[in-house]
This record gives sequence, structure tokens and C-alpha cells, in this order.
Amino acid sequence: MSAKNQQKNYKLKQNWYSKNGRNNQGSKKGQSSKMSKKAAKTSKAAKKPPVRVSFLGGLNEIGKNITLIECEGDILIVDCGMAFPDGDMLGVDLVIPDFTYIEQNVDRVRGIVLTHGHEDHIGGLPFLLAKVNVPLYGTPLTLGLVENKLREHSLINKVKMNVVNAGSTITLGCMEVKFIHVNHSIPDAVAFAIKTPGGTLVHTGDFKIDCTPISGDTIDLSSFAKVGDEGVLALLGESTNANRPGYTRTEQMVSDSLDNLFKKAEKYRIIIATFASNVNRVQQIIDCAEKYGRKVAFSGRSMVTYMDVAGKLGYLNVPKNTLIDIDMLKKYPPEQIVLITTGSQGEPMSALSRMAYSDHRKVMVGEGDFIIISANPIPGNEKSVGNIVDERVHVRRARLGSRLPGGAQAHAPSGASEILHPRPRRAEAPAQARGAGGVFGHG
Repeated sequence: MSAKNQQKNYKLKQNWYSKNGRNNQGSKKGQSSKMSKKAAKTSKAAKKPPVRVSFLGGLNEIGKNITLIECEGDILIVDCGMAFPDGDMLGVDLVIPDFTYIEQNVDRVRGIVLTHGHEDHIGGLPFLLAKVNVPLYGTPLTLGLVENKLREHSLINKVKMNVVNAGSTITLGCMEVKFIHVNHSIPDAVAFAIKTPGGTLVHTGDFKIDCTPISGDTIDLSSFAKVGDEGVLALLGESTNANRPGYTRTEQMVSDSLDNLFKKAEKYRIIIATFASNVNRVQQIIDCAEKYGRKVAFSGRSMVTYMDVAGKLGYLNVPKNTLIDIDMLKKYPPEQIVLITTGSQGEPMSALSRMAYSDHRKVMVGEGDFIIISANPIPGNEKSVGNIVDERVHVRRARLGSRLPGGAQAHAPSGASEILHPRPRRAEAPAQARGAGGVFGHG
């Protein structure tokens, strides 16, 4: 074939390819376009900014919960708690997180969101806010308890507190934070669905699934399911006792146990030790006391503070003429008294410890007392609780009624993850790694 004919055939082929939607390599233009779109989509997904999660406390330990979430230069802080010292921390009153990183990056911190009002989630706030000025966001009861702390530390006029109800969404920097109602031993507890440009993270806070709670609604599982359908990058879940099989018993069962103990103690003065922040449990005790015609008194600074705030905000209902001051105890027969006190964890300076060792100015434990510990020992506190029990029962000859359950199995590894189905975590990525998905537990 001559060079002239070859050139003519080449032009005819080019024209044919052009008319039939093919390039000179024989591939379809439509297929090429589809591949380009897929590549663009992949490129867009790859361009999602990294999300960094850092734990300054609360991971692999009980107490001082504080989590930092960073994306596109913005920092969101979840909770700021404290912990009680171990027995070998002589001279130490409280243990707080190391705030150095926050102080160095305070210009990037957009706010602190609070899950609930327990000390291991809000106890460190005064120490942090004394160094940095950051706005707070929380539910009414949580901020009511924080307000008392800030007033004690002369910070009440320095810090801006923003009340947010469950179901609401706020925007902090590049992140949207949805407050989701959960059940816990204290009212007004919430979880967070944190939507960032890099993906959605869910922080459960402390929670349990109780279908018959003492107060308020049941956990908002529908909101969790909706977030799960939209896609979850990582689930940060409460994990205390999560390795124990089964489900948490409803708080209604505690009411039945209390009733039985009150019947056994009809000839004794009842002293009940529980967490000051366990407002629901205190309400159950008050209801039982009112049923059996007993007066109620509070002992312990934190107990008095918590009950005062809870009462003012409508979270604690005390029948008229039921509550008396601790100074009035001697004016009533022992069998007509219920004393609700702190010290369920054997804390050396708690009201119950001072009673046991005869250091309390107004109450002394003796043979006419029926003592109930309404809380499980926090891991690490078993020895302290045991010492107090020995001192009360064997030395003071007080009657030890029972230990009512105070802790609960969490559902983060099973129930919550089944609803939220977070992205599987890469095996090589550490918990603090950028962009790591999956389930992480906190205490």
C-alpha cells in the first residue's frame, strides 16, 4: 500500500472512532468519563480533613475524664473531671489532668461540652478555668452544679455558661454537637454526636439502658440509630464494668431492696452512704423514709450542695416536714431518723469515715445504727471501703445492713455499637491516631 493510501486509511479510522464514541486506543468515552468521576469522588473522600482524638485522662483509669477532639485547627473539649488519690498519694487531696496542651493551644479551643454532673466529669473545671477562659455548654442540672464550684473558686463572673437541653444542636468552630438524652444515676445526662468535616464521632458519656428509670425519659435510642444510619467514624463509649456479661438492672429494683431494709431496721437509726451526685438514689431513699414516717438529714458538704441545687432546679422532691437539719437529730428517736451521707468509697475525709473513727462533730456510730452502703466500690477503693466497714461493725458494733448496687454494666461494646455500627478501626492505628475509626472505652 502506498504512503498516500495509508494516510487515507488512518484518517478514515480516526473519523470512525470519533463517530462511534471511541478514542484512538479503542476505549469508550463513557467508560473514561465514569472512571474520571469515580477518581474525583475518591479524591474528594481522600481530602477529608483528619480528626484527632486525645485523652488527657479517663482512659484505662477511673476518674478525671477529659477528651480533646481536633479538626481543621479547632479543638473541642468533652468533660473535665478529677479523681481521688490512691492510698500511696500522701498529702494529695485531688488528682486532676495535665492541662499543659490546652494552655498552649487555648486560642484554638472553641468550648467545653459536659455530659453530666459527676465529679469525675466536672471536678477539674475550676482548676482549668483558673488558667484559661473557655465557654461551657451543658444541661441545666450539670451547669447548676458547676456554678457552685465556680463560685467557691471566685470564677463565677469570669466564665460564660450556656444551657443546652437534650435534643438541641450547637455549632463550635467546624463541629456540630448534638446533645442526646441518656440514662444515668444523675439526671440531665447526655451523650454527644459530634459532626466534623472528617466524619461523625459519638461520645456516649456515662450511660445505661434502663427501660423504667426513676425519673425522666428512657435513653434516646432513636437518635443514636439515626446517627448510625448517617455513618459514624468512631464511637467513644463508657466502658466501666463493660466486660461483665448481661444487662444493668433497672433502678426500680433498688426501691424494693430499700423497702426490705427499712423493714429490717424498724428499731434502728438508718445511716445510708451513697454518692452525693446520685440524685435518683437519694430520691428513692427520701420516698422510702417518708413512707415509714422517718425524718431525713444530710451529712457531708458535697451531699448538702448537690441536694440544694437539685431541689432548686426541681430534680429532687422532698415532702413537706420530712427534711431536718443535722443539728436536730437528737430531738428525734433513732428509729425515726434516716441520715444520708457521703463516704461510700471510704474516702478518708468523708462524713462516714469521720463518723466511723469518732471524728465527726455531730454524729457518732454505735450499736443503735443500721448502716447501708448504697454504692459499689470503685475499682481501687475496695481496701478503703473494707477498712471503714471493719471499723464500724467490729469496733463500733453498728449493724451493717447491706450493700445496694451503685455501679452498672455499660453497653458501649455491644448495645451502642450495634445501633451506631462505627467504622472498623484500623489495626495499626493507635487510639489517638488521626482518622482512626472504631470503638474506644473510657472510665
